[in-house]
Amino acid sequence: MRSLDHGRGRRSPHRPSLLRRAAILACAGAALAAVLGGSRWVWNAGLLDGYVADARLGLVGASARLGFRLREVLLVGRERVSRDAVLAASELDLGSPTLALDPESIRARLERNRWIKSARVTTRLPDTVFIEIEERRPLALWQRGGQLRMIDDEGAVIADRELHRYTHLPLVVTPSEPARAKPVLDMLAHEPDLERRVRALIEVGGRRWNIRLDNGIDVLLPETESAVAWSELAELDRRHALLARRVSAIDLRIPGRIVVTGIEDPEARGGTAKEAR
Repeated sequence: MRSLDHGRGRRSPHRPSLLRRAAILACAGAALAAVLGGSRWVWNAGLLDGYVADARLGLVGASARLGFRLREVLLVGRERVSRDAVLAASELDLGSPTLALDPESIRARLERNRWIKSARVTTRLPDTVFIEIEERRPLALWQRGGQLRMIDDEGAVIADRELHRYTHLPLVVTPSEPARAKPVLDMLAHEPDLERRVRALIEVGGRRWNIRLDNGIDVLLPETESAVAWSELAELDRRHALLARRVSAIDLRIPGRIVVTGIEDPEARGGTAKEAR
């Protein structure tokens, strides 16, 4: 947990106890209730809103004088987003009256930060705000129109700057919505040894995907039954170390057939495509 206030120190012996402050505020609240339950003419005269606003301001001001001011912010759930970014998004000010804080508004402001998927905010009287956040999890780097962004598993854009720290993530190249890559990435993960070698996913014609591996081999997935084809490739590599050979492309688009294109020798002539059944 993080605290905004590192120099809190001891409470003054002359400072009113929490019980006493609560009792005073209870009396102030009762007075406000009396105003709200007053004569009907107040409502008819259109004066109620003004009375309520004035009474509320008075109550908040009295609470602040009794020590109900923000002195500490506790934060949990942060891993990747910076603490300063979370606190800046919350727009909380130390010393502001605690009773004037609106946890729902604070939550909404926090969730406007791209890194924060959800937030929960609670006020702990007399002087503390507790913030719990759930961060978005980076899934891939998304390239469209020459622009690079980082996305999560829902296709939400997390960041478009300082992406050099996330070059280990797979690259998704697609003109459509990046969330379309999520089912493909999930499918690739069923073969962990092979999935670790994936460097890029390129959508082709809005119908299927090509997979670029770490050694430059392009794997052409079929439009349907791509999971079956991917598992067949993994098994073939386990048995025959196919991916360790001089191969430039592996075409899995024809069911039950794998077409392998070898790397051409500059001194050789003719094609080098082979079929494996």
